[in-house]
Amino acid sequence: MKKISLALACISRSVVMILFLIGVLPNAGANPKIEITWQNIVKLVDDHPQIGASRHETAAAHAAVDAARAAPNPSVEATAAYGRAIDNSESRFEWGLALSIPLSWIARRSPRIDAAHARVDVADAQTEALRRGVLKQLRVLFWTLVYSQERVAALGDLNDQMATLSTTVRRRVEEGEVRPVEATRVEVEAEKIAGELEVARLAMISNRAALAIWLGSDNGERLLAVADLAQLPDPVTMDTARKGAAKHPDLDAARARVNALEANVTVERRARVPSLAVEIFTDHELDRRAYGVGLAFELPLWNWNTGNIQRSQHMLAAQKNKLEFERLELEIRAIEAQSQCQAGVMLATRYSERILPRAEFAARVIERTYQLGEATLLEVIDARRTLLETRGQFLSTLAQTQIDCSRLREIAGEESQ
Repeated sequence: MKKISLALACISRSVVMILFLIGVLPNAGANPKIEITWQNIVKLVDDHPQIGASRHETAAAHAAVDAARAAPNPSVEATAAYGRAIDNSESRFEWGLALSIPLSWIARRSPRIDAAHARVDVADAQTEALRRGVLKQLRVLFWTLVYSQERVAALGDLNDQMATLSTTVRRRVEEGEVRPVEATRVEVEAEKIAGELEVARLAMISNRAALAIWLGSDNGERLLAVADLAQLPDPVTMDTARKGAAKHPDLDAARARVNALEANVTVERRARVPSLAVEIFTDHELDRRAYGVGLAFELPLWNWNTGNIQRSQHMLAAQKNKLEFERLELEIRAIEAQSQCQAGVMLATRYSERILPRAEFAARVIERTYQLGEATLLEVIDARRTLLETRGQFLSTLAQTQIDCSRLREIAGEESQ
């Protein structure tokens, strides 16, 4: 199956009611938040309209198996005439009946059933691949919203801290300990942080609206994604990722297409068998009564179905090449995803354990030193700016790692966990 388009349709509006039935409980308050966890989203995936459409396609493929099993109907031919003897001595009504039972379908029935079963396997594999694709896209939206919420919270804390620092600077200016220009400098820095906070809030509103559309909710502003962004999964091993890629539903679908085309080659080859039909007839004429059995068959003098056989053989060869290409592509994707997930976990761990604590410590020390009159405001602002950038990079790394590890789980077959 080809890459799934990002332009997927939204879930039915009725799903909103399901949110409350499966444990998505609103918080108390005048403007309650609708909390949504990843487990809640997983439960809703099967209600997605594209997956519903895929189920109908699978049902159609099963119906095609029944159609392939069905025998063709016999045909009946009836004739009626008014006959008169040559010497005009006698005349009467004449009639005839003939029943024709085709038999040529018997040779093609088995491979046609095999081809129909293979198309069922294709539909099943495509449904699973689509489900994984939908989960992957929802994970991106979910973790993007979690990231934007964390970003707003971090900028909000820093904005409060800048307000405290502004108060300290103004007090020192009033007491004549520093020059008045320092109050202006801290106000400029506070405005920068306030501006970044507003931008982050707008991004969070947009992300909430996007996820709300997927969930069929009209209350995107109340949506709250509940998850620990810093709780990173353990990356699966390279060997596990490659084994999972070998069992990916995209490959299952490609293998099923090969089986279907192999059955089609057999169907076309057996089409060379001359068409045969058994006829049972009766004729009631002016001067005789006739009853009998006959055979009708096609004479393959000019057409041996060579063109259709060659076409089906080339289509089979092409599909085998596509299967090999998809196998190699999935294996490469598994290697890349495993590497990106593992690298992201390592970098996020370094930020959490070594980089961010030091940036926070430096900011606290320099600010305390400034309060004691032993550091300049520029040093405080620089430390705060470094802390802001470090927190932003840390959150961005966490979000990207969650998405990369989600891609790895999709390839390894663990996306629904």
